[in-house]
Amino acid sequence: MADYYPYIKHLHVICVAISIMLFLLRSMWTFQDSLMLASPWARSVPHYVDTTLLVAAIFLTTIIHQYPLQASWLTAKVGGLLAHILFGLLFFHYKGSWAVRKVALALSLLAFAYIVAVALTRNPFLFG
Repeated sequence: MADYYPYIKHLHVICVAISIMLFLLRSMWTFQDSLMLASPWARSVPHYVDTTLLVAAIFLTTIIHQYPLQASWLTAKVGGLLAHILFGLLFFHYKGSWAVRKVALALSLLAFAYIVAVALTRNPFLFG
């Protein structure tokens, strides 16, 4: 299975790029109150991409024998992912103040940047 590592890693990285592009596109449509948000592909494709991303991540952890709660950098990535998801949900589904939604979007993007930085450095503390 280790022979497949570079291919799975590339799939994972491609899905990361597609996922953030779709997130940014949907964010822009949210600000514009676009009808595109209700289109079938906009409601389904991000879920397929994110599922593929997660499955690839699980395969990668098994190949390298490092797992969340065992490897601090993977634990940090999972925590960052949960923050990204929660703040993203707040941005997309909260119907209150735009100020709250904008802060949620900024925090979601910050969490995403943290996940990428941890992935590149394998250091959950980044500055330590």
